[in-house]
Amino acid sequence: MKLSQYIYSFLLSMMLSIASYAQSSTDYKLVFDKTDVGSGAIKVRCDFTIDFNGRDSLILDFGGNLEEESVAELSIKSNKVRYDFCPDKKTICFHKNKKDRMKVRMEYVFMNLTSVLMYGNSGAEIWESFYTSSGEFYYPMDRGNIYSGRVRFIVPDSLEVVSSASKNPERWHKIKQMVPLNFAFLDKTLYEKVSIDSERGFDVYQVIGKQADTTRISELKDLTTKAMKWFETKFGESFVNPDLGTYTYPTFVFHEGNSSFNRYNMGFISASQEKFSSYPDIYPLIHEIGHRWFGEYTMFIESGEKGYAFIIETLNEFMTLMCIRDIIGVEEYECIIRKYREEWEKIKGTSLDIHPIEITEINNIPVTYRKGPVMLDEVARKVGYEKFVSSIVDYYKTHKGQREVEFHDIFLNIEG
Repeated sequence: MKLSQYIYSFLLSMMLSIASYAQSSTDYKLVFDKTDVGSGAIKVRCDFTIDFNGRDSLILDFGGNLEEESVAELSIKSNKVRYDFCPDKKTICFHKNKKDRMKVRMEYVFMNLTSVLMYGNSGAEIWESFYTSSGEFYYPMDRGNIYSGRVRFIVPDSLEVVSSASKNPERWHKIKQMVPLNFAFLDKTLYEKVSIDSERGFDVYQVIGKQADTTRISELKDLTTKAMKWFETKFGESFVNPDLGTYTYPTFVFHEGNSSFNRYNMGFISASQEKFSSYPDIYPLIHEIGHRWFGEYTMFIESGEKGYAFIIETLNEFMTLMCIRDIIGVEEYECIIRKYREEWEKIKGTSLDIHPIEITEINNIPVTYRKGPVMLDEVARKVGYEKFVSSIVDYYKTHKGQREVEFHDIFLNIEG
């Protein structure tokens, strides 16, 4: 072996050694208790272990948009644990006493304002935590690092739990993931569950009295099955991936909350009952399926960063259109692209008409979801659709799971 190879091997082993002894929080034991609390609130018991790895402190994400009021009745069950909770920064800092490893036991009530505002009094209380700083973090965690543990839910008989981590909420279930758990509590008197695919487990919850007809349910099953197969084939990766927090194929929750919100919630997809029952097509649900690959749970980029909306939304919308092109047909795809171009034309020359890469929040719909996909289509027509889709897949494979993704124009050269 050459000297350069020895040096390379030595440096590599050093890097692996350092990585294996990084600071961590793991061995979680989480109990989410919905008994005797109102809508938008939950009691949490959280045990976990910190490894300081020789450092004096560890800062974890914790808290929500209510700032001081998002975490109430906080109690940490050990006199040896020293900590600083900073609600305005959504962080909690634990300080080492003597040993590198420290066990923490916490109890508190978490109040999630976003859940209440988004879904209202619809009988669906959906708890979702984003990777970005805008999210609520129901328990202390280090975003973007794999952690493990167990979880269970305690709920009154009136509620149904929807979570990929809990088919039977009363039992402990193992988790291994990089992002917070997302889950929902549904009023059993208002929602009906139907299993539409026994092989993959596509369950559907609908509002009783407003359910879609059997034709629509059949369409959902067919479209979901084909879309799932398309994405899995293109990315060469199953939807189910425990390292990314997906343990099952998604459940659909159709609610009566804010009808503008379609969400991929890590383990389930939520959308409007009205939209599902009455809209001419349900293609937006393909977009939500695609977020398993292109979204803030796999492409960890902070809001406010250049390329934020482009990476997690524009690329995903374009892949959605590519899926439609293949499983529905080129004619349908061309019709959609034509409509997208018309919507882009409406904002040309206005302050909204900027390059898709410059969008740092999800706040410019005509550019992020219309102009962006049209521009990508123009490139795809020049280089070939298959080649272009492959380059997007390669971008995902290169950057997925990275703690902080920054935009790098490694496969696109677009003039806007």
